[in-house]
Amino acid sequence: MALKPDASSVHKDVSPPVAASTPAAPSSDVTTAPLKASIISVKVPALPLSPPLDDDDNDNDNGNDEEGGNNSDSDGGGAGGVIASHAHETLLLEAMEAQGSRGVVLPCDSPSGRGDDSRVASSSATTPSSSNGDLLPTTVTPTHYDIHLRPDLATGIVSGSVSVDARINEATDKIVLHAKSITITRVVVYHGGSQLGCVGGDSVVYDNSELEMATIQMPCALQPTKAGDCVQIIITFSGVLSESMYGLYRCKYRDRKGSPSVMLVTQFQAKCARLAFPCWDEPAIKAEFTLALTVPASHTALSNMPVVQETEGPGGAGSKTVFFARSPRMSTYLLAIVSGELDYVEATALSGEPVPNSDPPRRAAVPCRVYTAAADIDKVRFSLETAVRVLELLVDMFGCAYPLPKLDLVAVPELEAGGMENWGLVLFRTVRLFITAQTSLWIRQKAVYVIAHELSHQWFGNLVTMAWWDDLWLNEGFATWIGIHVTDLMYPEWRRWDHFAIEDRQAALSADSLRSSHPVQVTIKGSADIDQVFDSITYYKGCSLIRMLSAHLGTGAFMAGVRAYLNAHAYASATTGDLWAALEAASGQPVAALMHSWTAHVGYPVVSVDADFERGSLRLTQNRFLHSGHVTPDEDRVLWWVPLGMVSSECAAPVHAVLHGRAGDFAIPGSASGAAWIKLNHNNAGLYRVRYSRDALRRLAAAAAAPTELLPTADVVGILNDAVALAISGHVPTSAVLDMVAAFRARRRRRPEFVVWQILGLFLESLHQTWADRSPPALRERIRALARA
Repeated sequence: MALKPDASSVHKDVSPPVAASTPAAPSSDVTTAPLKASIISVKVPALPLSPPLDDDDNDNDNGNDEEGGNNSDSDGGGAGGVIASHAHETLLLEAMEAQGSRGVVLPCDSPSGRGDDSRVASSSATTPSSSNGDLLPTTVTPTHYDIHLRPDLATGIVSGSVSVDARINEATDKIVLHAKSITITRVVVYHGGSQLGCVGGDSVVYDNSELEMATIQMPCALQPTKAGDCVQIIITFSGVLSESMYGLYRCKYRDRKGSPSVMLVTQFQAKCARLAFPCWDEPAIKAEFTLALTVPASHTALSNMPVVQETEGPGGAGSKTVFFARSPRMSTYLLAIVSGELDYVEATALSGEPVPNSDPPRRAAVPCRVYTAAADIDKVRFSLETAVRVLELLVDMFGCAYPLPKLDLVAVPELEAGGMENWGLVLFRTVRLFITAQTSLWIRQKAVYVIAHELSHQWFGNLVTMAWWDDLWLNEGFATWIGIHVTDLMYPEWRRWDHFAIEDRQAALSADSLRSSHPVQVTIKGSADIDQVFDSITYYKGCSLIRMLSAHLGTGAFMAGVRAYLNAHAYASATTGDLWAALEAASGQPVAALMHSWTAHVGYPVVSVDADFERGSLRLTQNRFLHSGHVTPDEDRVLWWVPLGMVSSECAAPVHAVLHGRAGDFAIPGSASGAAWIKLNHNNAGLYRVRYSRDALRRLAAAAAAPTELLPTADVVGILNDAVALAISGHVPTSAVLDMVAAFRARRRRRPEFVVWQILGLFLESLHQTWADRSPPALRERIRALARA
């Protein structure tokens, strides 16, 4: 249930929710204490944390029962929401080192040591390609980081330490991890209370190439640890606040007094956690995180988890050290930090675990906040209401409780992307959260979409993460589809899929019609290639493929497969093949075989339609479509699985036939009654273009302009977009499109749809610019007359 904006409350000059200071019995509920001295106390719920390790380290047989958030394999003593028993561990170990103590090590099967790395799991299904030389060796893998960062906003210098619980998988005298713009000054390794080795910064070799690795040479070999056991690697280091919007950086904003100031922000995706602290910075190497952050005393410090304690900082009353609760297992790129003089509005979403014995059934409340500078607090109320509604919708769709005890959204003035899905601390550009009565409808629509997109990642991307960046499309394509789908459910009058068809889908079709395009599932040959795949192919072609598949399987079967996928791979990594397997089990269809040509190959087809309306038959042929119009035989070898989605004048319900080969013969739906027209690719659900014969195109134009709505807007948009693209590529004559435009005059008078006329306007403008100086006067006048009409 969404909370109305006027029911939310504004809180100023306070820190984030402080969790109970002592361990409590696991609870699935979240309670909020009354306001006292502007501080809210939140009892952190028991999280459905990562499954316990099996003795054979097999990550694919973990017995997850995550539907509804229950985990039958929980050991009962390791609830991640209970305050970690060593929240001060890093600071304590630093003090012990200074005193020459040998330290105390927590075993991996304790609540603070649970975790696994799918890179060393027995199944290859979630293992990145072993031929990728950019991957870290798997000799040492982390299960838990305890990090303390002390950034100096004035000088830009960061001092820090990290204590890593790690498994030794093979005997080695080297620890290889990622570090960039960081100087490691000291490394100590403990096991079972004994110090195994201690080295200084001169024993660290940095690879300053694109690999961005650091190799720590230990004085003796570290022997493999037993199942459930760990060594503890304590690293002290120094670094700098980034000068770009990556890593840990300074962001300009106005503080509570309205004066120019700087706040701390992180952007770790895709490979920038290594700029902030030494780590194993690959998505498949998941671990749990405990964080301590020393910041100015006036700051509100935020991270993925709630605050458990604040103490006076080492600089006295002018600073403070903020300790955060232990996170569930996640990838390094999802760790996040924000610190500044921020205020917030708050509401609750019924998106937690089911409340036992509740009648009617309900879910526990999860506190949701939107943080921003004090002067802008009234601009984020709409975003708060939207976040609550979206979170509750997603819980119902995924059949799985929101996994964390809180959700914070932060408006950041300087952010590399429009939004970043850090688990529990989602960052947005201010334009995506600042919505007022004067905000345009288009900006409002984009805000709802981006919030839905980023919140969907809390499950699809954060709870289950791609094993390597070659499956980035799985994260971003799905989140794009969910973002539009949820926006359409919340505001059907906005017709977001129509806008997707004219903008984002066309962006994907345009980019993928070039020889320089790439498959959605692209091989990442090196770390430098990662940033190159955050493009329209990954996002919009990926979304179009998800939409095409969900339309073919049916939304019910598709979402059932998604829920099974999330359950099977919760707190672990997965690949495209894992999703296909779950969808196959849910739908009974060979999804992997159907989708292989779409994900593994570049491009898409144009389906040529040869319709015989007298006989009621169709001859369909597929070929690769290129913007240039010239396709060589070598470029036309791929045969796509093409769901046709056919409707006709006599059959409004789509017939879900499929073209598998180069060509095929089909009956026109409703041909027994004498169909007057045929339309393929109903609602633009398929990612392909359709080339109709001139007669079939005239019939469609007449149907689109008919007094009654025979064709919905989405289909009209598809017909026009395809006709214009095919005219540009030379597949159809331009005059055929002009005939269509003339037929659309009647439709404009009855249904002035913006998206339809935007397409026509852009086409006529392009045509006029092309022929303005070289065409006969009669042609120029005809174009102008069509534009005026």
